[in-house]
Amino acid sequence: MSKKILFVIKEREVYGTKTTCYGLVNSCQFVANVLNNISGYEAKVVQVVDNNAIDKEVFAYKPTYCFIEALWVTPAKFKELAPLHPGVKWVVRLHSMIPFLVSEGMSFDWVNEYQKLRDSGINISVSCNNNRLHKDLNNVYKDISYSPNIYYPDKSLIGDHVYVEKGSNIVNVGCFGALRMLKNHCQQAFWAIEFADKIGKNLNFHVNVSDHETDETSPVLKNLHAIFKDTNHKLIEHIWMPHEDFVQLIRQMDFGLQISFTETFNIVAADFVSAGVPVIVSNEIDFINPLTVVNPSLSFDIKVAMYIAYYGRKYKIHKINNYLLDKHNKMAIKQWLNLLV
Repeated sequence: MSKKILFVIKEREVYGTKTTCYGLVNSCQFVANVLNNISGYEAKVVQVVDNNAIDKEVFAYKPTYCFIEALWVTPAKFKELAPLHPGVKWVVRLHSMIPFLVSEGMSFDWVNEYQKLRDSGINISVSCNNNRLHKDLNNVYKDISYSPNIYYPDKSLIGDHVYVEKGSNIVNVGCFGALRMLKNHCQQAFWAIEFADKIGKNLNFHVNVSDHETDETSPVLKNLHAIFKDTNHKLIEHIWMPHEDFVQLIRQMDFGLQISFTETFNIVAADFVSAGVPVIVSNEIDFINPLTVVNPSLSFDIKVAMYIAYYGRKYKIHKINNYLLDKHNKMAIKQWLNLLV
């Protein structure tokens, strides 16, 4: 009999409509797709309105493991669910590093309570998708497991960006991802503007913006508008879109920026790898060519990395990224199979 793994995500409407076009869903779907192709495993990803809808999905699928993706289910709800589904192993899976987790005041109160539930006999545990976070948490808590991201998109999306010297006066830089403070968009915008000025081109700085985000609701977006207001450069805003469309958008970039202060994996960086486009990342991300991995605090190194990414495209210096990401994926699959015993 196959082991059945159910990934449960809290439904979002922040992109205007109920959608699957955001990182957490893509992240879980990649893992589920891989497990579904391994004999003895069956996996499914579902989105629910709130924690009252979990029971219905678990009853219908009858999983061996139920992964609750991110911190949104109260400890009290698990007290209700566990007796209803005595054969299910519940796992709360964290997707954020500690600096991000503490932006929610209840985070470690809930982790403490999950541990108490486990000690009381409820089959619940906590897992995380980053090895450094895994080590940090296990210094304080016990039996935190490691469940890393796997990135295997549809094969049709994988390919190399064709470098052509067109003599364009535009440089397209993609700085995608949620507009959050620790993602560091505004600092990256300043670096990209300086780079474009130095090479004598106009910058198109591409970001994702959700329907609900305005200058009134998003300080990051408001500041980006101000940064570009009196320049010759443009801020290009893209709505969130299905993954296959997003990868096609990335193929239009000259290079990407993902120089954030905290990351557990970063699917956008992996999207640049699959699209065959160079990407500069912070040292929080470990599957990118070291030539374009930088410390977010060292602006000189970041500027050098931009030249390497931009002018190194025709020499395919980014091709090593495919090897490094594949190496990560092989490790991650092995780790998942060890976890799902």
